[in-house]
Amino acid sequence: MERAFSVKKEKEPASSVEDASDRVTRRGDTIDEKIKKLDVELGRYKEQIKRMRPGPAQEAKKARAMRILKQKRTYEGQRDMLCNESFKLDQVAFAAEGIKNKDAQQTRCKTHNSRQCNRSFKFTLFGTCCLPHER
Repeated sequence: MERAFSVKKEKEPASSVEDASDRVTRRGDTIDEKIKKLDVELGRYKEQIKRMRPGPAQEAKKARAMRILKQKRTYEGQRDMLCNESFKLDQVAFAAEGIKNKDAQQTRCKTHNSRQCNRSFKFTLFGTCCLPHER
């Protein structure tokens, strides 16, 4: 009935950069757990291969160990990509916070409208106490 009268659904609030970073970190943690399980399994296969006599059974164990090693490498690649993504998200959050701080400082300077405040703002923006034409 709501569709017939085109009632709008309430939209979820947009996720923030910190939320996205947390999700990526959690995914990385689950991949780390999978890698640890594969390490344990690889160690078990390694011990079994040492104890076995050469032959087709040992070759089969080696093949299984190689498949698990390939899985482990795949998971490690995924973990590395997630770490890079997390780093980029952290950089975006840092830049956004810096912009908010500069904006707050600029609004303070506009409300105070003092000469000292304007000079300190120019110093933080340009790295010098005054602009080149004020020297």
